Amino acid sequence: MNVALAFAVATACYHPTLRDCAVECSAPTDCSGDQICRDGWCTGEGTDACQVPSTSADSGAGDAAVDGPLPDSDPGLCPLGCTNGTCDANGVCVIDCSATGSCAEADVRCPPNVPCRVICGDGACAKKIICGLATSCDVDCVGTGSCRDEIQCGTIPCDVTCSGASSCAKRVKCGMSCSCDVRCTGINACAEIAECPMGTSCALGRGCSSVVPGCETCAP
Repeated sequence: MNVALAFAVATACYHPTLRDCAVECSAPTDCSGDQICRDGWCTGEGTDACQVPSTSADSGAGDAAVDGPLPDSDPGLCPLGCTNGTCDANGVCVIDCSATGSCAEADVRCPPNVPCRVICGDGACAKKIICGLATSCDVDCVGTGSCRDEIQCGTIPCDVTCSGASSCAKRVKCGMSCSCDVRCTGINACAEIAECPMGTSCALGRGCSSVVPGCETCAP
């Protein structure tokens, strides 16, 4: 068996284990593999309900919220830089382009030093999405024909969901990211294969996965 054929066989047979309760979802198509969407999280059929730790004032110091800001982020910084979005309770700058055809005239840019989330509806986000110097970047291309240009992750943790039909027409560029997950679940999504960390080593289908050994290198 030659090297190319051996690699193809190994790749075809490789199915990395997907972590339960690690990916948020709003529809079954947001989840990969055999996972289902339950109570807003992707999880296996036989897994107990995901437990989201309390964020109340009397919760323990070690109880980090699953959907909370990164440890090195300061929720107080969000209002200073999130001029094109809205800060949620965790200090994440949410750039809402969910309206049909919105955010189509210029690149969508995340502010520096805070976590960023971009939501793109039908025909929205026609230009580049640039994560820049944000502390993390989540991009949800949920609409039909959304995210038509490159998504540029940079070096930060990057999570991209292309669940809309024909979404993510151009490649997701996260080759330098310390952790990158790209899910191409929509019909004809990801016309161009994503650029993953470590080349094809962190590739999963047309997207990328951080659960592959060696593909999660972010500093604790």
